[in-house]
Parts: sequence; C-alpha cells; structure tokens
Amino acid sequence: MQHLTRIDPRVARRLTHLLMLIALAGCVYVPRVMWNRAEENERHINRIKVGQTLEEVRAIMGKDPERREARARFDGKTVEMWSYVTDYARKLDTTIIFVGGRVEEMRATPWEEKD
Repeated sequence: MQHLTRIDPRVARRLTHLLMLIALAGCVYVPRVMWNRAEENERHINRIKVGQTLEEVRAIMGKDPERREARARFDGKTVEMWSYVTDYARKLDTTIIFVGGRVEEMRATPWEEKD
C-alpha cells in the first residue's frame, strides 16, 4: 500500500508560482514602443521602390538606417545595405540594398543565421 504525503498549501502555491515563472522564461516580451517602431518602419518601407536614391529612401524612412553595411564591388560600384527592424514577432529586418546609390533590391533578413 502506498502512503501519500500531504503537501502544505503554502508550499504548493510557491511551487505553482515557480513553475509559472519557468514557463514564462521561454516567452519573449517585446515592449510596445519597439513593436510600434517595427510597424512604423514597415509602413515606410512599403513606399520604397527599386531605383530610388539613398536620399529619397532616407526621406521616406525619416531616419538613418538602424544597421548599415557598405563595400566596394568588383566593378568599382558601391554596395550599401540598410536594415530596419520590421517584424519583432518573427525577428526580421528588412534590408534595402543600394548599388551605385540606388535601390536594387529589398529583402527580409532574419536576426540570427540558422546553421
């Protein structure tokens, strides 16, 4: 015959709270201001077209890029990549690629590269 031990209700309550904290630790909390910024970036990016200049894109976005990379290509043209957070839920940026000072491509870029 098995003997059951009764758990003190205060201990049971603490264990319940601990388990809830452990479960919540796996969740991602995004402050509302960051979420709003991503939505605003996405609205602005939807107005960008291939062929626009760096200055035109900066005017549409209303700010400098959140991340910027630049390099010289084999043919001497400059390649710049401007990134803006556009989706916090899926952890995505939108990267705008300029070649020779004009938009050539836009793409969704994950925050982390998958192996």
